[in-house]
Amino acid sequence: MTLAIDLRDKVILVCGCARGGIGGATARRAAEAGATIIALDHTQSLVDETVADIKAAGGEAYGIVCDLTDPSQTDPLIAAITAKHGRLDGIANVAGGTREGEWKPLDETSTESFRQTLNLNLEYVFRLCRDAAREWISRDERGSLVNVGSVSSLTSAPWHGPYGAAKSGISALTRTMANEWWEFGIRANTVNPGGVASERVMKRVVPDNVDQAAGGVEFTTVDEMAYGIIFLLSDLANGISGQTLTIDRALSTKFCAGARKSRKALLQGS
Repeated sequence: MTLAIDLRDKVILVCGCARGGIGGATARRAAEAGATIIALDHTQSLVDETVADIKAAGGEAYGIVCDLTDPSQTDPLIAAITAKHGRLDGIANVAGGTREGEWKPLDETSTESFRQTLNLNLEYVFRLCRDAAREWISRDERGSLVNVGSVSSLTSAPWHGPYGAAKSGISALTRTMANEWWEFGIRANTVNPGGVASERVMKRVVPDNVDQAAGGVEFTTVDEMAYGIIFLLSDLANGISGQTLTIDRALSTKFCAGARKSRKALLQGS
C-alpha cells in the first residue's frame, strides 16, 4: 500500500516559476502529482523553460508572463485563468526575494526601496489571494493558498529589514485569510524557507558588509521546499489552515541578530 500526494484534476497557479528556483521545482513536482500547471513569471524565457520541462516529462502546463508588482496586470489574472481552464484549485505564491542593492541598515534604506520590497513580497500576495477568494466564494468552490515567507520573519532581519517586515506581514495576513475564509472551504498557509540553494542564491555575490550567518549551514534544496508546498496544496492537508511550516534544516534554531558582525566594529574598521 502507498499514500501519495494526488493533484489530478487540479489547476495550480505557481507565481515565480523560474526553473532553478522554488517555484520551478514546485511547478514540476505538482505536475508530477497530476496537476495542470499555470506557470507565471515576469519574462517569457523563465516561463518557457519551466513549461517545457513539464511538457517534456509528460505533464500539462501553460505559461503566463506577468509583472506581479503591477495591479493592472494582476487584476484580471484570476478571472482569466478560471475562464480559460474552467477552474482554479490552488495558488503557490513563490515570487519575491531580496533585491540587488537592498542589503543595508535601516537608517540607510530609502522609502522607495522599502515600498518596492513590500510590493514584491507582500502586496501582490494580498491582491492575488483576495481575487482568488472572491472567485471561489462566488462559485461556491474550495481552494488552497500557499504563501512563501521566510525565516527572516521569525526574529529579526538585520540589513534586510524591509524584506523581513514583508515576510512577517505574509504570515500575519495568511492567518487572517485562514480565519476569514475557512467557512468557505478556502485554506491558507505559509511556508518559510531558510537558506535555499536556488540558482539565483548560488550566483549572488554577497556584499562585504554582510555576514551571511551561513557558515556551517546546510542549504535546503528547492525540491525539499516544493514537497512542503504541494503537500499543503493537496487534499492530504485539508485539516491544515492558518499555519506556518518552516523548512530550513534547522537554520532558524540559530538564525538571529547575534549571527552578524558588529556594525560599529565595521564602521571603526576593526
